Amino acid sequence: MKKAIVSLLLAVAVICGAAFAGVPISKVDKVSPTDEIFMDMAYSAASKSANAKGLPCGAVIILNNAFRAAGTADANATAEQNAIAKAGLANLENATIFTVNEPTTEAYNDICRFGADAVIFVNSRDKVIAAGVYPASAYDDSKIDTTVTQVPLKQISYADAERLLK
Repeated sequence: MKKAIVSLLLAVAVICGAAFAGVPISKVDKVSPTDEIFMDMAYSAASKSANAKGLPCGAVIILNNAFRAAGTADANATAEQNAIAKAGLANLENATIFTVNEPTTEAYNDICRFGADAVIFVNSRDKVIAAGVYPASAYDDSKIDTTVTQVPLKQISYADAERLLK
C-alpha cells in the first residue's frame, strides 16, 4: 500500500507542479488507476494480516475507480465479506473487488447478492486449499446461489500475493 500511496503522491506532485509552472498537462501525464495498484492494496491488507498471525487474506472494494473499503479474514468472515461490511453500501454496482485469494463459495454468493461488477484475484482455490488457508469444502460449487446474477471472476498474476501462500 505504501508503494501505491507514494506513486499517487508523486503523480499528484508532478501534475500540481506542471499546473503551477503553467505547463499544460497532456493525456500521458494524467494518473490512471490500474489493476496492479488496486491489487497492491489487497496484498498490503493480506500481508499485514499474515504478519499479525492471521490468514493471508486481503480484499479491497474499488467503486468507480476509487478505494471504498478493505477487509481481512477473521473467525467470522472472509476478507471479501468484511470489506463488503465496511463499505456500508446497499449494493456494489460499479464496484470491483480485488482479493488476494479466490473467494470461497460463501463469499462469492455475498459478492453476487451485492451486485459487484467483477472480482479480480491472484491465488486460485487449489493453491489456497493446498496452503491450508481454507478447506476444500469452502469451495463447493454446488452451493453457488444461481438465483442471483453471477459476477465474473478474473485471475491475474501478482508475484507478491502468490508468495503469501508459500
